[in-house]
Amino acid sequence: MAEDRRKALSEARLAELAPVLDTLLEQSDDAIFCKTLRNVIVSWSRGAERMYGYTASEMVGQPVTRLLPPERAGEAADISRRIAHGEWVDHLETVRLTKDGRRLNVLLTVSPARDALGRICGAVVVARDITERIRAEEAMRRLEAEAQGRTVVLEAASRVALDILSSQTGVDALRHIADSARRLSGARYAALGVARPDGRGLAEFVTVGLTAQEEAAIGPRPMGRGVLGHLLDCREPLRIDSLAAHPASAGFPPNHPPMDSFLGVPIRRGDTVLGSLYLTDKEGGGAFTEADAAAVQALGAYAAVAIHNLQMLSRQRALTRGLITAQEEERRAVAYDLHDGLTQYVMAAHAHLEAFRRAQEAGKAERAARELDQGLRYLKESVVESRRLVNGLRPLALDDLGLAGALEQLLHEEKARAGWQDADLIHNIAGRRFDSALEAAAYRVAQEALTNARKHAATDRVRVLLLAGQEEPGRFPQLTLEVQDWGCGFVPREKAGETERVGLHGMAERVSLMGGTYRLQSAPGMGTTIRAVFPALPPLPDTEENGEQR
Repeated sequence: MAEDRRKALSEARLAELAPVLDTLLEQSDDAIFCKTLRNVIVSWSRGAERMYGYTASEMVGQPVTRLLPPERAGEAADISRRIAHGEWVDHLETVRLTKDGRRLNVLLTVSPARDALGRICGAVVVARDITERIRAEEAMRRLEAEAQGRTVVLEAASRVALDILSSQTGVDALRHIADSARRLSGARYAALGVARPDGRGLAEFVTVGLTAQEEAAIGPRPMGRGVLGHLLDCREPLRIDSLAAHPASAGFPPNHPPMDSFLGVPIRRGDTVLGSLYLTDKEGGGAFTEADAAAVQALGAYAAVAIHNLQMLSRQRALTRGLITAQEEERRAVAYDLHDGLTQYVMAAHAHLEAFRRAQEAGKAERAARELDQGLRYLKESVVESRRLVNGLRPLALDDLGLAGALEQLLHEEKARAGWQDADLIHNIAGRRFDSALEAAAYRVAQEALTNARKHAATDRVRVLLLAGQEEPGRFPQLTLEVQDWGCGFVPREKAGETERVGLHGMAERVSLMGGTYRLQSAPGMGTTIRAVFPALPPLPDTEENGEQR
């Protein structure tokens, strides 16, 4: 029983961090989701929604095999077996299916998810769409077949691709790409521009072929106007015999060296233009050829992967900093609670008990009794405070009583604190248990709703409904939680700016992370009703196959 409780506590703690992690990871383009060792998905990132086309509500609670093509149906079980033994699955190239049936080439990294005691409780899956990389490799193979006479050029492009994909420094990688494009095409000058996220101009611009003195004399880098900006709207290479004659040409700034012939190649990832490669002044005179454009375009396909990887690296570093900050904030909050609450009660109890000892030794019975009473009172307060702190991390009643019993105890405590006349819990789940993360989420939503009712509703009547629906073939039944008060109510839109204070946003996020739906109804004088509907995930069986290590 103690082992089961520790496991449930750690899994619930991880589940409570899910909103923080989900918020931090929203910026990632990679598909990131968590699954149990039974291959049931329990969280689903925005990147996963974009890559696979399924929303979180469609995938949370569903088996991972929904994403696998028939010929790879056994892959999920094999990965789970490796994870259960503590192995990582690193850089596995495989195929997955999108909602509309498209096949994606993906690069998988699957790592064990461990609880606070180090036990494996599931897995974190990071999937990167490498379809463009595969297409680039295929384009390279086609180019080799079509132009065997340019073997040296293509080998150089391959070497460049390997270099830039392993580069860790953004500007150096961009300059390396530009210089390689210059050599491949036989150009005198080259540049690489990275488009701004909004597509309006350039965020980064590096040049090759200009001396440091020439760059300094030219002045600030281009902003993406003229032909450079025109190329950001192009989807195909642009070859110009004379830059000055092109309609989009805006001329050159003072001290800029003369440039005539031009080759521009968009750097694309899917339909998104990440930037452009610019080549000018073909060596030996004349114009750039189709073969030049094809060679640089092949390099551009790898450059897109490099730019994307570098952007993701920057974002991941920012996410890591955010996660560390969030962890430090949580530790700081616990430290403040211990210092300002529990520690003060214990110190006060110690002082009064010391005074009791001295009074008793001095034969002052009346004072000794008074000091003992005070010391015991502070000890009692410290017990209450310690229970409050523990309950803030994980409600122990969930483990001992289940969801219905824990809510009954919570409602009883809130009724006593608020002085409500009527506080009823109606449920149909007596003795029934659910997934620990689901129980924790439902409990926290009810706790926040009841706290809001006590603080803001000015009511003497509340009701909590907890109803499990009937099972349906092929899907989990629903668990409905409803908290209603008959208080003053409010206009939800007017509370939008106070969302964080009253916890409405937090409740909605918890429900969404569990794949559920959330609804708030309120109006002045009409009370407030909060309704959350979850997929009623069953608890994980306590078996070694599901990650319990004995």
